[in-house]
Amino acid sequence: MPAHAQASGSSEGLVVAATGSAGAADTTLRLERGGHTIGTMTHLDPPPDTFRVCDTRADGHGVTEKFYMYMAGGQLKGTKGDGGDANCGTFEHNVVPYAAKYLMKLCWNGPGGACV
Repeated sequence: MPAHAQASGSSEGLVVAATGSAGAADTTLRLERGGHTIGTMTHLDPPPDTFRVCDTRADGHGVTEKFYMYMAGGQLKGTKGDGGDANCGTFEHNVVPYAAKYLMKLCWNGPGGACV
């Protein structure tokens, strides 16, 4: 993952930012809409690798993270949602950066279902 990446989506003002790289440091995806962060997905690197998803906007819709490993095709290794409570959702998966490629995906569960 690049040290810092940003992309814009639909006319609703979706912005995504990512920092860090798997296997080297913590990595965070940030999903923004209308200038507000609506969700984050963070990979915490020290073993066991932990993935945390947080719904950061009380808009009545949660967010869902998905973590994929690519070796011989994509394999979903973990998914977790968050929304409607004070805590973030988490799951663990051991990341071996030289054995496979990985994809972190964060989606807003509201109308239009914006994803990064």
